[in-house]
Amino acid sequence: MEKSTWTLDELARRLEGRLFGPGDFLVTGVAPLEAPEEGKICVLWDRNLLASLPPSVPLVAPRDCLEGERFGVEVDDPRSLFPEVLALFRPFRRHEPGVDRTAVVAPGAFIAPSAHVGPLCVIRTGAVIGEEAVLEALVYVGEGVTVGCRTRIEPQVSLYDGTSVGDDVLIHGGTVIGSDGFGFIPDFDGGHRKIPQLGSVRIEEDVEIGASVSIDRGTVGDTVIGRGTKIDDQVHIGHNAKVGAHCILVAMTGLSGSSVLEEGVTMAARSGVKDHVRVGRRAQVAAMGGATHDIAPGAVVSGFPARDHRQQLRGQAALQKLPELLKKVRDLEARLAALEEKSRP
Repeated sequence: MEKSTWTLDELARRLEGRLFGPGDFLVTGVAPLEAPEEGKICVLWDRNLLASLPPSVPLVAPRDCLEGERFGVEVDDPRSLFPEVLALFRPFRRHEPGVDRTAVVAPGAFIAPSAHVGPLCVIRTGAVIGEEAVLEALVYVGEGVTVGCRTRIEPQVSLYDGTSVGDDVLIHGGTVIGSDGFGFIPDFDGGHRKIPQLGSVRIEEDVEIGASVSIDRGTVGDTVIGRGTKIDDQVHIGHNAKVGAHCILVAMTGLSGSSVLEEGVTMAARSGVKDHVRVGRRAQVAAMGGATHDIAPGAVVSGFPARDHRQQLRGQAALQKLPELLKKVRDLEARLAALEEKSRP
């Protein structure tokens, strides 16, 4: 989509909302509520903030919100439409099909005619790049790697040998997929023995992977990221981990080898899962939580080791009272000692 400016009438039709004000008013972008700009639209879902916005700024707002001098588009749920509004004004850069002259493509690699391969990319033997895929600069594609249709791979991503990436995937810069899992037999006298890593990584369709993520290949069999899963920056996924469909992994999450996330699991920031532990469908692990044992489907857990979130909160509340309890214990000990002293003959 190359269009970057819209009239209010066009926005109303795209958002299936009700137009208020001049339909030919030209909107050039989206502005934050904290810093509104004339000519740019604000998306408002908290009616309490309306009074802080000047009437000269167009709004996407809830029903029965625009009156008097206010203008814009009223919709049922502005919050849910916020991503669509942003997408309409997102800068669009067209990638022409073809292979940059500085790219290195090995014999036996296949690149679809509609794909784009940017400067200084390296594509090894047996790799397959699908229709309308985009490889930005400095992308490394190892032997036998497959990249699906319409998938976009941003600069300095490395896909090690055998990695499979599905359709409509977005991988942000600096991510490494398919490196060896951390497998060693400890030997502190003769030297730790490396366990060969023979598996690979399979990324299913509609996955987004943030910047500087590392996903290890399986020891035997594949590490799997399920369709629709969204992974934030700086996440590590160990060898043979299985991540189900539509999971959310927030920044600095870590999954140990052979751990399993079932469908729709949410891992909040700096949370983790121990090796061979299973987190059930639609469960949530709170920030800095550590799942050291299996988590039931639908559970909300926090703390380390992770336990029911309500129990964890009660424990934290009790911990806050510990200094007061210690003082009471010391006072009681002192009184008891005084009574014992008095009772002596």
